[in-house]
Amino acid sequence: MRRGLYILTLLSSLGAFSQNQHPQDGQLFLQDELARVDIFLPMDSLMLMYDSIDYAAEHEFEATFIYTTSTSVDTVEPVGFRLRGNTSLQAAKKSFKVSFNTFSSGAQFHGVEKLNLNGEHNDVSLSRSKISWEMLTELDLVSSRTSYVELYVNDIYAGVYLNVEHIDEEFVKKRYGQKVGNLYKCLWPATLEYWGSDPDSYKAMNGDRRIYDLKT
Repeated sequence: MRRGLYILTLLSSLGAFSQNQHPQDGQLFLQDELARVDIFLPMDSLMLMYDSIDYAAEHEFEATFIYTTSTSVDTVEPVGFRLRGNTSLQAAKKSFKVSFNTFSSGAQFHGVEKLNLNGEHNDVSLSRSKISWEMLTELDLVSSRTSYVELYVNDIYAGVYLNVEHIDEEFVKKRYGQKVGNLYKCLWPATLEYWGSDPDSYKAMNGDRRIYDLKT
């Protein structure tokens, strides 16, 4: 599984459709406390996840998700839970994706369908990605909301993780009020070079998949 970048290609001027480029952080992206995330799944599923990482990067395991803050405890079940990333798949501190709509179509938690729990295995400060997202916000550019959380898997402490808002059609709708334009996931060896105005030019393949994968 390749790590991807997401880009928005809108049919008209972004400003014309912009509704709220920077939604409130809300309960899911707390900035003044460290929320706790608990994941519970059968032990055989957890062992398979760590023993077969390529399979676990594509397969969502059924799990229970518990989100605890100083003011509330929320439980969601079942959720989809899998490994995510590219080089992070080989790291001791794995990164994960939580999907609230895998087993219940359209389900959301605090307005999102998925969460990325990034281990930031190559940044001991755990700060570079968060600072980058915050810089985009300060520059008034569209960006994901982020926060730090403590992650426990089957009651075993996994560490502090960066909780990153997933970029999907719901992300687009929150920022622009409607699902306009196209959302692409850029996969290796995408370079974001301009190949002209013909949309077919961007249907280049790498093996059996497109380099620019249309997600919406």
